[in-house]
Formats: sequence, C-alpha cells, structure tokens
Amino acid sequence: MAQDGMFSVLVVDSHPEAAVLFKKGLHARSSFPAEVDSACTLDEAFEKMRRRLFDLLLIDAQMHQDGADKFFEILGAHKITVPFVLMTPVKDDKLLRAAKRAGVAGCIVMNESHYEELAGQLKEFYSGYKRSSQKDADAAKEMDALAADADAAAGMQTKVDELTGIYTHSYFQVRVVEEFSRASRYKYDVSCLFLDIDHFKVVNEEKGYHAGDLLLRDCANFLFENCRVSDLMARYGGAEFAILMPMTGYEEALELAKRIRLRFASYDFHVAGQVLNLSVSIGLTSYPEDRMDRRGDLIAFARQALLRSKATGRNRVTQFRQMENVMGVNTPVPKMEEGRVLDFQRRLSEVTELARRGSLEASRAMIQALEAKDRHTAGHAATCAKYARFVAETLGMSVEDAEAVELGALLHDIGKICISDEILLKPAKLNFEEYEKIKEHSYLGYKILRPIRFLREEAVSVLHHHEWFNGEGYPSRLKGNAIPLGSRIIAVVDSYDTIRAAGARYKKTDPVEDAVNELIRYAGTQFDPRVVKVFIEVLKNRREFTTDKYDKAQLEQKLFELPDRDAPLYLSSDLS
Repeated sequence: MAQDGMFSVLVVDSHPEAAVLFKKGLHARSSFPAEVDSACTLDEAFEKMRRRLFDLLLIDAQMHQDGADKFFEILGAHKITVPFVLMTPVKDDKLLRAAKRAGVAGCIVMNESHYEELAGQLKEFYSGYKRSSQKDADAAKEMDALAADADAAAGMQTKVDELTGIYTHSYFQVRVVEEFSRASRYKYDVSCLFLDIDHFKVVNEEKGYHAGDLLLRDCANFLFENCRVSDLMARYGGAEFAILMPMTGYEEALELAKRIRLRFASYDFHVAGQVLNLSVSIGLTSYPEDRMDRRGDLIAFARQALLRSKATGRNRVTQFRQMENVMGVNTPVPKMEEGRVLDFQRRLSEVTELARRGSLEASRAMIQALEAKDRHTAGHAATCAKYARFVAETLGMSVEDAEAVELGALLHDIGKICISDEILLKPAKLNFEEYEKIKEHSYLGYKILRPIRFLREEAVSVLHHHEWFNGEGYPSRLKGNAIPLGSRIIAVVDSYDTIRAAGARYKKTDPVEDAVNELIRYAGTQFDPRVVKVFIEVLKNRREFTTDKYDKAQLEQKLFELPDRDAPLYLSSDLS
C-alpha cells in the first residue's frame, strides 16, 4: 500500500491517456481509493517496480510487438510477485489461456464503458488473489501430499497416452479422486465432461485404423487448444475423451461444453488426404449441484449423460441434472393405482428379458455353429466364459459387471463367422494376408454386437480383447489400463484355453503348469500381470492347479514393476 493507505496501481500502457481514464474510473469509487502511476514501456515499468512496491499491475496485452508468448516470457523472466491484471481490447481465448498459464490474476476486455466498472473489478481480482494465496498456504501440505499420491499411483510412465499426448484413463481416475476429495473438503465446485466422437467407427472402417489414430491425435490437439489451462484432459478409451474442471460450476462448464461442440462441428480435420467435418456428443456433471455419494460418481454421471446425448441423436450436450428430471427427480407424480404401475413394470420387464434371451440364444447358436466346424475349438467359448466369470467374481465385481464380462468372453470370437473357412480351418501356418484377415474378427464382432443395446459393454470388450498390455496389440493399440478390464480378462482366459486345448491343431496340448508359465512369461507385455495373478488364484481355488511349481517369483517381479500396482484393478461401472 502507498504511505497514505491508498491502494497503489501501476498502469503499463503505450497510450499515456489510458492512465488518465484509469484514475478517473478508480477515483469514482471512494470505497476503493487508489493511487495510479503509469509507464509507457515495459522497461519503464520494471524500473518503477524496482524503486517502489505496487499492490497491483494493469498491463496492456499488446505491449510487445512479438506477441503474447514473448510478452509473458519477459514477465516470467523478471519474476514478478505482484498480482497483475491483463487488459485486452477483444476477447481472445488463446490469449486468456496463455495468461492463466503465466499466473495472471484476472483479465479485462476493455472499452470506454468499462472504466467506470474498473474499481469493482480490480477489487474483486485483488481480493480473490489474496483469498487464493491464503487458501493455498493453508492447503499446501495436503495438496502436495495428494499430488505425490497421484504421481505414485498413476506412475510417470502411465500418465500420458502415447497416441494422443494427453493424460491416460488411469491417471485421470486418480486425479478425479484427488480433486473430488479436495472439493469436498474446501467446499468448491468441480465439474467433469465426457466427449465421444460421433461415428468414429466409420472412419476406422473406411479409412483404416492408422487414419483413425491420426484423427484421435488431431482431436486431442483440438481439445487442448479449446480448453482452459486449468482443465485436465484425458483419453478415456477408444474415441472417448474426458475433461476435469476444478473450481468450475455447472454454468461455466456448460459454456465450455457448448463452445467445444460448436467449434468441433466446424473444424476441418485432415485425414488420409481428405477434409472431414465431424461432430461430438458430450455429457456433463458438476459437484456439488449433482448429489454424489461416491468419488467415482463424477465419472459415472458424466458418462451416463454422454450416453444420453448419443442415444438422443448425437451432436449435443446433456447435463446430468436434466437427466434427473427425466428420471423422476422433482417431477410431479400423477395419481395412479400402485398395482397397475407394478403390473406394467413387470410386463415390460418380461418383454425386455425375452428379447434379451432371444438375442443371447441366437448369439450362442452362431458360436456353436462356428465351433462345430473345427473339433479343436469345440467348447472354447463356453470355457472362456466360465473362467471369465470366475475371475470377475474373484475381483469383487457387481453381478451386472461380472455377467457382462462372462458374455463378452462367450462372444469374443463371434466376428469369425465373417471369416472364410479356408482361413479358419487352414491346417498350416497362416501367411501375412490371411493373418491380417483373422485380425479383423475383433472389429467384426464389435460391429455385430454394437447395435444390440444390452450388449454394448460386451461389444467393447470383444473389440479390444486382442490389445496387448504394452500397447502392441490390435485394433487400437491401447496400452495398460486404457484397455477395458473386460478385454484384459478375456485376453488371459482366451490364451489359456487356446494353449491348453484349442491349440491342439498345431501341437500337443500343454499341461496346466506350462500354460500358467506361458501366461507369466507374457505378463506385462501381452497380459495384465494383475489379471494373470487373479486367474492363477481361480485355478487354485477350483483345484485345477494344485502345484506351486510355477514361476511365482517372475510374476511377483512383474507386479512390483507396475507403476500403478497399488491402484484398484476394478472400479464399479467402469468396464469399458
């Protein structure tokens, strides 16, 4: 503060008349009296700051001819500790993001009418800066501990998605837990967006998976350019992205979601030499306005809203609070006999269950017909389904999630009905072209199952059951926890049964011990070591594997090397 107790402000603007207008605007507010000094160049401003201490700086964003980045670089080099407010003639989102990154206390879009409101804005910025500084001091130890926990749990190697360069599914989950805990304690808002590229599978189908990968990378760059510096972005899986927004309520998050949707629709994506215009579906939730009982609800609610956006026509934003109204919250209840309601619900449930059973029976019939062609694969799907269910139950999955994993395992090879018998039944080793054809079966299976509404989770598990834990699998080259858990389970039980029985076409059937050691050998590269460990427990509990003569030490070493070895393997409602 100045010696007379007045608030001291340094205005840095190349136009001297700006300081006069600022003085007029500030003196108009006696509740916030200020002493205003001015500088026409950055050098002059730094010299004045060396001679005296100011409470706040007002800086014209156009002070440096080389642009904002160079301007912020200069400010950073001088290690300014005084809060500063940026003045800009027009709203520029890119400039505002750069300003936030540089530590700006606030931004003002200036015109003549704003001078009279200036005092109130500066008081608000300054007060907010002081509150934030005090709050950061009070919470610093806890925040550092939470950040350290997040780094340890997610691991440096699993933070960034190799394809897109933004954060991974697993690291995002850890940060959600961290931010939700912090928001609950310090009573501030936190919001979450989930986005999915509409009709992305058409790009993969028509342009190829390499083109799809390039598109995902461009989409990640688009999101990075259109989100705020404080937002945390991750690729959640497939063509699905997530954005975590600390200290952001519903209205601000909704504004961002709408802006992303509109800009995405008008953006030119360059894929395989062509320009594509795509759309995106978005789901949004915000705590505490949406009541949440568990930390995972922030993800679960946003994904439910995303599914509603896709189910109601795509290319739209759905707020979870809107869904609550649809589902009956705060909705007037009409008078109706309870018995009639229950009877209708029962009949509707019976019809739905009949349709479900009909589809499953048809799918089982197709699997049986496929396996009947080759005696070496007879019963393979049923065996995989049985083992997958045991693994799911051992992990403590809910009944619904365990059933989804079981069905996914039962149907994992259904896409092979689209592959010619010449290739499927070939007794010799497949050539390159034939192997590439075989590799298409996971996507073909997904394509068959995806239109069936109650098999959507199973469809995703089928699509990715040949992904490798090290990212070298197919079709999407997902890595680690970015691979859906159902797919990781199917990969283990499928390979085990293939080694034990279905592989007899090429070699003698291996004993259980050799099959277990083969799983351990490829744990960490092809398989999730944690799933391998649980599967071995299943075999022991069922007394199908009664010896300790397997490479237990190697498995424990691979488990120890996992960066996120202490993170939970299963999170409720998070199979895909």
